Amino acid sequence: MLAANPNSNFSTPPLHFKASNSKKFKASSQFLRLNCFPLLRSRQFPPTSSPNAVFGTSRTRKGRVRSSIESKKSLNEFEIQASLANTQTEEPPQQPFAPYSIRIPVGDRHIFVETGHIGRQASAAVTVTDGETVVYTTVCLADVPSEPSDFFPLFVNYQERFSAAGRTSGGFFKREGRPRDHEALICRLIDRPLRPTMLKGFYHETQVLSWVLSYDGFHPPDSLAVTAAGIAVALSEVPNSKAIAGVRIGLIGDKFVVNPTAKEMEDSKLDLLIAGTDSAILMIEGYCDFLPEEKLMQAVEVGQV
Repeated sequence: MLAANPNSNFSTPPLHFKASNSKKFKASSQFLRLNCFPLLRSRQFPPTSSPNAVFGTSRTRKGRVRSSIESKKSLNEFEIQASLANTQTEEPPQQPFAPYSIRIPVGDRHIFVETGHIGRQASAAVTVTDGETVVYTTVCLADVPSEPSDFFPLFVNYQERFSAAGRTSGGFFKREGRPRDHEALICRLIDRPLRPTMLKGFYHETQVLSWVLSYDGFHPPDSLAVTAAGIAVALSEVPNSKAIAGVRIGLIGDKFVVNPTAKEMEDSKLDLLIAGTDSAILMIEGYCDFLPEEKLMQAVEVGQV
């Protein structure tokens, strides 16, 4: 290894250094060039570095600065061209996942539907709010179709967590357990109206996940889950014939109530859950307290409207 003395004088060439094998050799022209650079002559170089490394580093740095300046210039030109192209177009481009919200009148109040805020990686993600009850539904499908079969590969999952009501599991197991029977029945309520709307020949595996993010104790989330699933499937890439929605019909006295609260259902003689499109009823589930058929037909008509 060559050990260069930082305080050595390079004014009288040729210079001779001693190497580890005690042989003399002349300094290269790169060392002699230090006479032309007084600033470099006073610089303290480490023992293992040479002026050649300093020159190489400076050239590399200049090249990097030059390339960065050129890239900035090209980027500025690209931005100018893009801005000109945007100004020339009549309508500004819209984002594919732009946030969107709408209020839908249901009965004597409105439900709030939002999309584009969360779940952007899913094919569609919808949040439906009624009061302070929030149901979040996502739809995802496989890129490759499965083998043809006699049924549509649709998987529906509905889950009510303790955190939706601001609680935690009080037992030894703090995690969420297996789905309860109530949740399995709501999964069927979501699956029944969705399956007939799917087009024949579509065999991509489709997954519909519904989670209750918040529950206020007054507005039941099951009818909201059916509506959220129908809207999410309609917005997704899944080809379906029509969008579906679900409502609950109650009978308080002689008046039909659409999506009654939990307190109103205590005095109701009818608990009817209807799901379908604007032109057909696809699913009816419920019970009543010895009502005539005319009343049931009126309840179905009110739910369809």
